[in-house]
Amino acid sequence: MKHTTLYRKWRPRAFSGIVGQEPVVRTIRRAIETGRVSHAYLFSGPRGTGKTSTAKVLAMGLNCENGPTPEPDGTCDSCRAIVNNSSLDVVEMDAASNRGIDEIRDLRDRVNLSPVAGRMKVYIVDEVHMLTPEAFNALLKMLEEPPEHVVFVLATTEKHKVLPTIISRCQSFDFRRPGVETLTTKLSEIAQAEKIEAEPEALTVIAREGKGSFRDAEGLLDQLSSFSDGPVTAAMVRELLGSVGSEVLLEATAALHERRAADALRIVDRLSNEGKDLGQFAGELIGHLRRLMLLPHAPEVALADVGAEERAPLEVQAVAIPTVEVVRLVEAMGDALGRMKRGGDPKLDLELTFLKLARDYSEPDVDALLRRLETLEAALENGGFAANTGPRRSVEQTSALPEAEPGVVEDDDDARPGPLAAEREESEEAPPVQENEGAGRGDVVDLASQWGGIIVELKRRRQALTAAVYGEARVESFDGKVLRLSFPEEQGFQVGMAKDRKHVEELHKILEERVGSKPRIEVRAGKTDTVSTPEPITHEEPASEEPLSNPEPASRPASEPPPEDAGAGSAEEAGYGNTSSGAGGGDGTIRDEAEVFEMARRLFDPRNRGS
Repeated sequence: MKHTTLYRKWRPRAFSGIVGQEPVVRTIRRAIETGRVSHAYLFSGPRGTGKTSTAKVLAMGLNCENGPTPEPDGTCDSCRAIVNNSSLDVVEMDAASNRGIDEIRDLRDRVNLSPVAGRMKVYIVDEVHMLTPEAFNALLKMLEEPPEHVVFVLATTEKHKVLPTIISRCQSFDFRRPGVETLTTKLSEIAQAEKIEAEPEALTVIAREGKGSFRDAEGLLDQLSSFSDGPVTAAMVRELLGSVGSEVLLEATAALHERRAADALRIVDRLSNEGKDLGQFAGELIGHLRRLMLLPHAPEVALADVGAEERAPLEVQAVAIPTVEVVRLVEAMGDALGRMKRGGDPKLDLELTFLKLARDYSEPDVDALLRRLETLEAALENGGFAANTGPRRSVEQTSALPEAEPGVVEDDDDARPGPLAAEREESEEAPPVQENEGAGRGDVVDLASQWGGIIVELKRRRQALTAAVYGEARVESFDGKVLRLSFPEEQGFQVGMAKDRKHVEELHKILEERVGSKPRIEVRAGKTDTVSTPEPITHEEPASEEPLSNPEPASRPASEPPPEDAGAGSAEEAGYGNTSSGAGGGDGTIRDEAEVFEMARRLFDPRNRGS
């Protein structure tokens, strides 16, 4: 006797045999009972969910000798002819292989013919989305004006490809994908009727592999019944499918979580040597991780497709691995599976992913790199003062220099007249103690590291002069209310410019954006007294309304005469040629940028202009 496959043998013969599509079955049964059957139906849904079977049961109910009835007996001549695909009143057409306009025209010519033996002529067009646009237009004409004895049933797995004009002329039903529990129940019923011994876990694995298709699950059970000499076991199902099993999934997940890179890579190599499909393994591992992710939050969803014997180890691992770690694993494995499907080397992709997960490799933070680059650029543009806030020479280097004679300028730029060198050495040996050092240490470090970026921002806002004024300053302390800046003692002339209200206002704009406040700014040069910016005075000492004039470094030698204040008609009259001032030589040559600032200050000081 010729063998009939299980999915054909167990195709539903009545509405009661259609499982998992209760809303569809109820509507069609009610339509037959009340005589309100539509002239056209559109059944859409995943493959193997019962679309064609429902169409044939509908045809049986309409043409049954005891009908029309929602419960065809299946024994009359009409029902048997429909089951055996020999009925002349039920025409089944595959649109995938008959998709042209000629086939639809031939169908149109036969539509007007009366039924041969039954009451209605039923046309079942499977995979209707495969029709050409011309064929769709020809079919549309038939759906608009069908004969009274004709019922069209259109079936498709891709409803979005069907023309909206076709959908609007049909009653549309969406067939749902059955769950694993529903498929398992159906398989158990078939196994008992066919006397197939199967473990419950094996049926669960088969149902899970069926992915919502009755036809696929029943076909796999039929294949396993021929493959096995005895009962169908879960191990046998995994062997036939090439699945790795829950033990390997648990082992791989534990190795990745515990950062055991060698063990994880050995798993990949072992599976590859056994001939396993690494792409399928990656998909199964993602499914396992998904269940771990959902188990603490929605256990009924996570355990819906899990056998009873698999639940205990799954629950133990879900408790051991935090959800955030599981999410990290899922995202990485999803990317790896995508690369495999695009044609990459499965073993290499899997090894790279496992190594990254086990060793915590990650891509560098682009924002952090940009911030570091900005700091380095600012340090270079400002001569290194933004990044190097320490003294230029150590105490040992300074003490090793020969002592310079007063009034003599050495060739070395760092060498100064005797009093200045002695004072710098003293400041290096005993650095001043900052106020509120313990409380504000964190703020000092933060603002000091941002100082280079603040200077760059001033330049970007076209405040080049303000950037030049504060470019050589060093952040000494910042407690949230007072910002103390210091200049090198040889640049004490910049203290007066640094306290100018215009420059302070521009600096305040950026500080308010960065630290959220406008602190009082105090500036000093070397060991000179602190000079505050023209901010509102909060202490009890009376404020002097007379502006500070002609700021000079406090380390000027006592024997040096002060510069002339009035009637300066030229740079020489203003005292630029005085070698003892440290601003240049007597030959009128400009030696450094400090002399330029000194010249600018004296030339633009109103007191040095003629009346």
